[in-house]
Formats: sequence, C-alpha cells, structure tokens
Amino acid sequence: MAEQNDTSEQPLSLRTLCTMRSLLLHPSTPQHTVSSILETLARSPSHHALKLLSDAAALRPDLALSPPLLPSPQRLAVEALAISLTRLNLDDTRFASLCFGASVPVRAWMLRNAGAEFEVRHGLLLGVLLGFTKDPFPHVRASALEGLVGFCERGGESKDVGLVDACYRRAVRLLRDVDPSVRFSAVRVVASWGLMLAASNSDMKAYWSNDIFAKLCSMARDMNMKVRVEAFSGLRKMEMVSEDLLLQSLSKRVSGHGKQKETLGQRTSEQFVMLATNVAGALVHGLEDEFFEVRKSVCESLRTLTSLSSEFARKALDSLMDVLNDESEVVRLQSLETLHHMAINGRLKLLEKHLHMDEADVFSTFSHLGRNHKKFVSLIIKDMFEEVETALEGNVEFNSARIAALLILSISAALLNADVGRIPPVMFSYAVTFLGRIYNAFSDIMDRDALLACLCEKSRSTEYSATNINPGEGEQQFPLFEGDAPNFASNEVIGSKIDSHITREQKEVANDQVEQQQSVYNEVTNLINYILAKLPDMWPRIQSGHTNEVLRSLRCLKELTTMKFDSLGSGDADALAFTLLYLRIIELLAEVWNNLLPAKGLCYQGIGKLEFKLGKLDRRVKELMSRFIGFSAEEELNVLELMLLTYTLRISKEEISCINHTLKRLSSLYLRVESILKESSALPSNFLVELGKVLSSTSINGASCSPLQFEACLKFFSLKQFVFHGPIKHVKAELSVPNIDFEHPLPFVSGLPVGIQCEITLHNILSESRLWLRMTLDDGFIQYFFLDLDCSEGSEEVRKCTFVAPFYRTAEADCLILKVCIGSECLFENVSPVQKFGGPKRELVLLCNEKQVYLSKVSKA
Repeated sequence: MAEQNDTSEQPLSLRTLCTMRSLLLHPSTPQHTVSSILETLARSPSHHALKLLSDAAALRPDLALSPPLLPSPQRLAVEALAISLTRLNLDDTRFASLCFGASVPVRAWMLRNAGAEFEVRHGLLLGVLLGFTKDPFPHVRASALEGLVGFCERGGESKDVGLVDACYRRAVRLLRDVDPSVRFSAVRVVASWGLMLAASNSDMKAYWSNDIFAKLCSMARDMNMKVRVEAFSGLRKMEMVSEDLLLQSLSKRVSGHGKQKETLGQRTSEQFVMLATNVAGALVHGLEDEFFEVRKSVCESLRTLTSLSSEFARKALDSLMDVLNDESEVVRLQSLETLHHMAINGRLKLLEKHLHMDEADVFSTFSHLGRNHKKFVSLIIKDMFEEVETALEGNVEFNSARIAALLILSISAALLNADVGRIPPVMFSYAVTFLGRIYNAFSDIMDRDALLACLCEKSRSTEYSATNINPGEGEQQFPLFEGDAPNFASNEVIGSKIDSHITREQKEVANDQVEQQQSVYNEVTNLINYILAKLPDMWPRIQSGHTNEVLRSLRCLKELTTMKFDSLGSGDADALAFTLLYLRIIELLAEVWNNLLPAKGLCYQGIGKLEFKLGKLDRRVKELMSRFIGFSAEEELNVLELMLLTYTLRISKEEISCINHTLKRLSSLYLRVESILKESSALPSNFLVELGKVLSSTSINGASCSPLQFEACLKFFSLKQFVFHGPIKHVKAELSVPNIDFEHPLPFVSGLPVGIQCEITLHNILSESRLWLRMTLDDGFIQYFFLDLDCSEGSEEVRKCTFVAPFYRTAEADCLILKVCIGSECLFENVSPVQKFGGPKRELVLLCNEKQVYLSKVSKA
C-alpha cells in the first residue's frame, strides 16, 4: 500500500481500484489496510475513486460511523460520501465546506445529489445550488442544475417565491449555454421549477404557464438530440397553456396577435408575438426531426397537450395521421397510443378528410397494423368494441370513416386466423355493413366476395365469442335475425372455398374467383328474394322497440345490394335499385315508429325531429311509387299501403300540422286502393279495412277528424313480403351542363336572362309523364321550366334532348350558384295544385341529383 500512497496524486488504474474494492468489501480485511485504502481514495482526483467510496459506504455502514482520521478536507469528503448514502444528518457547515472544497469531482458529486440525498436547510441548499450554476466548469453547472431537479422530484417546496423565481430565471439563461449537458439540465429545471413558480400564484398561473411552454418550445431546434428530447418531455408536464400558443406550435408562420385575449398570460400583442416567435412550428419541427427519439417524444407530449384544448386536438390530428406512415415502428406505435389516449378522453374527432384524402391507403395501413401488431390490437379490442357498438347503437350521425377504420383494425388479424384474443362475433357483423367501404383494405389477401363470406362465417363462429364483452340483453350476435348469410347461388353461403382465399399469402392477388353455379339473373333474383323475405320478420321487432337491432340488420341487407355482379343487366340493376330504396323506407319507418312509442314521449325538439323524419319518409315512398313502373296489382297495393301508413302516422299525432291536407291525400289514395281491389282478386289487409271504416266516418274537410281513431288503425298494420311478379323498370334522368364548372363559370348580366344549355337523357319515361327542370338559388328562389317530351328523340326506354333553359332572376351579385335538377309530377295524387301560377300542379319527385351551375357577373370593362 506504500506504493499506492506515494502515487496517490495520480489517477488510479481500474485494476488497482478493483483490488481495493475487494479488500474494502471483505469483512476480514485488517483495519489499518482499510484506513490506508480510504486515505488513498480520498486523495485521488478520480471519479471512479469517489464512486468506490460511495459503494463501500453503502455496503459497509461501519465505515461511515467510524471514518478514518484523514487530513481535512479529504476526511470530510470520505465522511460525507458515506453519510449521504446512510441517510444521516449533515450540518450546514459540513455541507458548505464539502461543496466549496478544492476537489472538483467531490463538488460535482455533492451538488448533483444534494437535492435528493441531504437533509440540510432548504435556504442554504438552494442558495448553494443556485450559486454553483455560475461555476466555470460545465459539469459543475450541470450538477447544480440536476440538484435543483432532484429537490423538486423529492417533493421539496420553497415558500420564498423570489428564490423560486431566481432559480427559474437562471435556468432560462442557461438554455443558451455552450455545453449541451448544461442545456439538457437547464431544460429539466425550467420544466420543474417553472411549474412550481406557476403554482405559487393562481392569478399568475396562466402567465407563467405560457412562458414555460414558450421556453421549452424554443429548444425544439437545439443542436443536441438529447436536449430536444428532454424539451418535448417537459411539455408533458404542462397543466395549462393558451390555446393561441398551442395552435402556434403547429404553424411555422407566426400568426401575429392571435385572438388578443386580455389574460394575464397574454396581456399585450407584443408579448404574444415574442412568445409566438419561440413557439412557432415547434411541434411540427419535432415531428419532422431526423431522430426517431425526438419524434417519439413529441407524440408522447401530444397526449397531454391535446387534453388542454379541443381545437388544438383537432389541428394536431392532421399531423398525427401523417406520423402513422413514419419509417420507425416505435414512432408509429407511439402515435397510435396517442390517438387511443385522445379517443378515451374524447379528443379524437376524425373527419372525413383524414381518410378520404387517400382513404384506400389509410385503410390499408390500418389493415396491415392490425395484422402485424396483434398484441396491440388485443390490448385495445375492448375499447374499440365499446366505441363501435355505441356509435352503431346510437345511430345518430356517427363518424363512419372512423368506425370503418376501427373495424378494419379489429378484424384484420382474425381474418388470417391469428390469435388476437376474443373478438365479439358482432364486430364481424358490423364490418358487413361497411363492406363496400373497407374491402379494398384486404384486397391483397382476398377479393370482395371472399371477404363477405369470411365475415359471415366468423360472425356465427363460437371460436371468437367474447366472455368479457357481451352484447346487450336480447341482442343477437349477427343482426340478420336468426337467418344465415344470403342463400343465393344454389342456396349456399357465398363462396364455397373460403379457406382457399384466406390462406393465400399477402401481396398476392387471388387468381381464382368465387365459382358461379348459376346465371347472374338467378343470382340477383335469389339475393333480392332473400332480402325481401327478411323484412316481414322485422316488423314485430320494430313494434316492440328493438329499433337499434333492426337498423343494424337493415344496414347489413343494404350492403348486400351493393355487391358486384358480372354482366349485370338493366333489369337486374333496376330491381336492385328498387330493393335498396325499399330498405331505406323500412329504415325510416323504424326510426319514426321508435319516436311514437309510449315510453319515448315527445318533447318540443322531438316533435320537430318526428316531422322531419315523416317528411323524409313521405318523399321516399313517393319515389318508390313514381320512379318505378311495371307494377302488378299486388305490387302496387303493397306500395300504396306503405303510403297510406305514412299519411296515417302523420294524422295520428295531434302535434303534426296540415292535417286537412294530409287527410285529402289519404282519401285520394284510398280511393285508388279500392279501385285496384275491385279490379283484382286481392283481399284487403286488416289495416286497410280498419282505415276504410275511419275514413267513412270522417268528413273530407277534416271537421270530424279524430287523430285517436287513426292512431288505433296503426296496430292493425303488418309488413307484408314484397314479391316480384314480373320485371319493373327504373325511371331516372341524367343531366349535364357542358363546359361549365367552378373554374369556367357561365357569364351573365344583372337584370337580363341567362341561357343554360342542358343535355338530358331520360330512362323509362312514359308519354303521359310531366317533367320539369327545377332551378334553385341559395336564397330559396325557385324557377321551373317544362320539358316537352315531344321535343326529345328516342323511345320510352331512352330519350335524349338538348335545349337552352332561360333563367330570369339574375341578381346584383358577382357570382351565383344555381342548383338544377329534373323532377316528375306525382300523377297518382289527385289533390289540389301546389303551384297557382306556373310550375308543376302536383308535388315533384326528383329523377336525378342536383347539378351545380356556376354563374359569374360580366364586368363593365
């Protein structure tokens, strides 16, 4: 040991230190040897020597209680290191002498651990730490800052607001230190001590919170990667931030004065501009950082920041959706966790633009995420199920794009028979309703028919039954009411070779298609008959109030009508169009009936909602009657009975206006029904019989009309199965206005008519039909132009004509948007005209979608 004492001023080798460690920890080492080793270590400037002293003190408490007699200050250094780890008290004098000693490693060690290890007076402790933040050695400055952080992490508080403010401001200045380790620690102090300062005065909390946020954001462009990571980590601690500053962090362009709110955190526009300059684009820069650690840290901070402002959450969602395509799997998973956290806290509001801007690619991404991250899916399947079920059960304007994405993520792995936990079979049923929207996400492993077959198969499977996620009582696992999948194509489930489709490798498009066992005509006919046969069984469920269950079933059936068929003829397309409209009518009828149930009651808002839905149901039923021709007597009776039911529903509620007009329409239709019944061998239903009795006792002007009598008729109605007895034809129109669009508007002169060239194609229009061109302005003004069928060319099946329609009301405006469409009068209604001077005499049923025509005023120049 003599040699070691002679060379004590030189750094000790690692081999020598290992030998010393073994001797110190061995209980049989003589005391004089231990004393010699401790004396050597105390005089050594090596950091490893000090670490060895700490380890020895922790494992040999007797060394701390009986320290060797060493010259000061080395003896104090050994004693302090030992005492700190044995949690013994250290008086202020000893603490100060150690910190101000000549040994820089000892000083740095003391400062770094002072905040968390030593029980000394807070005023002295903080004063010493604050003072050493100005030390010439960078690692000492960093150690002093870390001591301040340790003080906060231990739960330390200071009642001296001035001292807290001084620590915070000193850390802010050190954010520009030349040494990265100092800047790293300064960021940590700004986050911890800044929040302490904000909490010290509730009136100034907004001011300091904004200041902290701006200071941390200013480090987003620091040259050191670890500093940037720590800056974004500090943002996770924020409790409140001005919404203007949050939004500014997503924009690289300084927005000026923001909203200029008069708050303590934003008193003047100059202050806001100063803060905004530091904040501008900070989060965007972080998400674009070259290091994945920084991008991941930003995603983590967004979990906290999105909870502070719904508007910021909405804006940040655009950036998070882009991060889903990040090259780093770690970052992608973190962004998904952030999105999941936002969803749980009600901050995730997916808009159609997030998916429709490139919906196929986004849905495909969700599909691959589900297949490649099965563990993640298994962790969140319960949350996804609850959200999907709530949205579909509610049936009130849910975000279909978001629900479709969640369904894709839920079922992706299960479609490949992967084990992702227990998935409720109803999830696969829900997916059927979105088949047309989601099937492209699985095009690399199966085609659309195979996907439908697979979803139907798994929706009935007991293998995926959920024990912890149960459907509501009385609900069915697959909402097609005890029935199996459509039994068209020889009454078998779609696609007899499901396994062959599922077992295909990814990125390999299927070469084999579902085997066609019958002709397309028989296939479509069997599908339509299957759908229509399901509807009568739904009526008791509608009457008993199981509306959500019925609506789910109808969505499934509507999705089946959108299936693609090879060589689909016009007759098949017309039958499918009729079936889809018929399903929409039953869907509206279920919603209306749900509002009429006694348990629901009607408030003021409910009355308005009921009138809206009844009006929509009225229009749909008229479409069914006017837009299809070729009905047999039985088919027409079925449609007319639906119309009579709609009018009866309107009259049965006293709150519904225009009862007299509705009663006239009801009486007119009933006369038509009586005429059909006399000419055919069909028997009237119980509903028609009871309705006839009520009408016979009611005057045509409604003077003796009793809504209760009509309400009593409703219980006799039952939904009959619609059976096709022959082909029907779809009445429709195609309208185009050539060479006119948003970029090339039609010029006009205010006060003079403008001619609109229209190219029209009419399908299955009878010669007695009365067609009108309707032109509507945004202010509600409507102008009609009669279409003379004699001026068209072709037959009843297809007519074509081109003409220029004059529009007279060209107002004093720079531009106008004119909505143009074609409608047909409802000739089956023999009631008073709806137009007194010009225009159609009866209500119109639109035969095409409205076409927007852009008009631009001609300048005088």
